[in-house]
Amino acid sequence: MKEEEKENLFITFQQTIESIIIDKQKNPKNEKLLNNFNAKINLGLQIDEDYYFWVNLLAKEGNYSLNRGRLEEYDLELMMTPEDMLFFSNGENSILNMMMKKNSFGYRKLRFSKSSNGKRNLGVLLKLPKILVLD
Repeated sequence: MKEEEKENLFITFQQTIESIIIDKQKNPKNEKLLNNFNAKINLGLQIDEDYYFWVNLLAKEGNYSLNRGRLEEYDLELMMTPEDMLFFSNGENSILNMMMKKNSFGYRKLRFSKSSNGKRNLGVLLKLPKILVLD
């Protein structure tokens, strides 16, 4: 994958996530959820059979940022194709669908692993759809 393609993918992904969070922030009922969600999440976007484009989502006290690269210390690591992530974000694919069905590469649509300190952090995984899925 060329650097220009990587940058376009990142910008598209960043704008999608930011627009979802901005939309959530407009609704007062989401304020407590957004402000209390603190996590460091690695997102591996599977581009090829063996290539992942890594971005990270940092959430702390209501501030969210999406950056390129993989964090050394993280609470949760998710791997999926960009298409599956977008279908998940717009609500077309549920978390159950993502964990049970297979993607175009033959892996589960959503795969996750333990944090850098060995904890599973299932609470972060369960809260994530409330943050990243449009209402």
